[in-house]
Amino acid sequence: MDSRFRLSPGLLSLISEYEHNRELGRPTYIDEKEYHHIISYYEEENDLDCALDVIEMAIRQFSYRSDFLTLKARIFVKKGLLDEALDILARAELMAPYQIEIQLLKANIFILQERFNESIVLLEDLKMYATKSDLEDIYIAESFFYEKIQEFDAMFQALKQVLILNPSNEEALMLMNISVDQSRNYEESILLHKVIVENDPYNYLAWYNLGNSYACVGEYQMAIDALEYSFIINPQFEAGYMDCAGYCNELKKFDQALKIYNEALEVFGPEFDLIMSIAECEFNLDQIDKAKRSLFSALELDSYNDESYFLLAKCYIKNEDWLSAIKVLRKAITIENNVEEYFHALGMAYYQVGKMDRAKYYYKKAAEKSFEQPKYWEDYILFLISQGEYQEAQKAAVRADRYTFSYPLQYLTALSHLAGGDRNKGIVMLEEALEEAFDDHPIIYKMPKEISEDKEIHSMISYFRK
Repeated sequence: MDSRFRLSPGLLSLISEYEHNRELGRPTYIDEKEYHHIISYYEEENDLDCALDVIEMAIRQFSYRSDFLTLKARIFVKKGLLDEALDILARAELMAPYQIEIQLLKANIFILQERFNESIVLLEDLKMYATKSDLEDIYIAESFFYEKIQEFDAMFQALKQVLILNPSNEEALMLMNISVDQSRNYEESILLHKVIVENDPYNYLAWYNLGNSYACVGEYQMAIDALEYSFIINPQFEAGYMDCAGYCNELKKFDQALKIYNEALEVFGPEFDLIMSIAECEFNLDQIDKAKRSLFSALELDSYNDESYFLLAKCYIKNEDWLSAIKVLRKAITIENNVEEYFHALGMAYYQVGKMDRAKYYYKKAAEKSFEQPKYWEDYILFLISQGEYQEAQKAAVRADRYTFSYPLQYLTALSHLAGGDRNKGIVMLEEALEEAFDDHPIIYKMPKEISEDKEIHSMISYFRK
């Protein structure tokens, strides 16, 4: 959302006046606080050049203040001008040699420049005379240092120190997820965040972190319960809705997931990803007409999304509307032609409408595009055998064997030889398959009747069943 929509009338008036004076080339004289407001606005808008213009005016008006030089250095860091930022900080240090904001920014620049020894020595020195609030910022900088050198357990411990000092520190709470994921300190994270929410039950980010840590140890229901608190406490917290609904999907609680997604829709309005998530839930709940309506809404927001077309095709397939499925699957492949699932579904749809040449082409493409996944080779070979193309089936089985393996493929290879006239070889291979993976033998019943009802094969199945 554009920050203009969040501006107070007073700040909006201040910015309008400043911009009007700038257009007319007139000098602007405002107080320090107002300068800070305008600079923050342009930073939020990522208009760094305008922010620098305002800072230069503030420096000219308040040449004795180091904070505007520090702000200028911070903007230079954002622009990647690290050496220039250090030069500006050197000027600021002359005015305020012990100001902690200057030293912290310098330490962060050292980290970005990979001058790691200098940065950690500086941070340790700062701890010697820091106040409690300063310590929070020092430990945040320290966590950045450990993240850069990929010491994620140390990063976690630094952020833990911040939260011990101030459990409501939002920056530390947001960074904590990165450190937990990378350090895998899930159990310690659970203990830490449980203490935080017990003492501050309205800390929505702590509930969010607790939920994600529960999920990482497989406690999905506890994750859902914790994450629900995050967006109940802060209804504007979109990540809470999405992660909570995602874990509901993991447990196949599609009704609950759909309810959460619809709540998010009321708060945030129509967003493509959100509507897609709703459509997927509706599809999983067999609400096919609703899913189609949601997908049409999604396609109005992004008409060039292959996943939307594929899910729409699955809706048509569910309704056995094969011609509509073919149409949208071809559209999906036009947008993205490297997804084997699309080709496989198109092969199946053409098979259903009796266009066997087209079906063969797309089954084969699916197998070739996912050459390491046996499922698509299995279906391609099954199709070839069903069409009496036994030699083609044998060739496909040889190709599949170069890239992948599955016991159903072993059965299909045996059956393609058996059906193709090389009965002895087929029987020997079938015997091996039955001995190694008897539980996969039902694939035999998908064969043409001359194979699925073969008495010798049934005798072999009975023997291995015993």
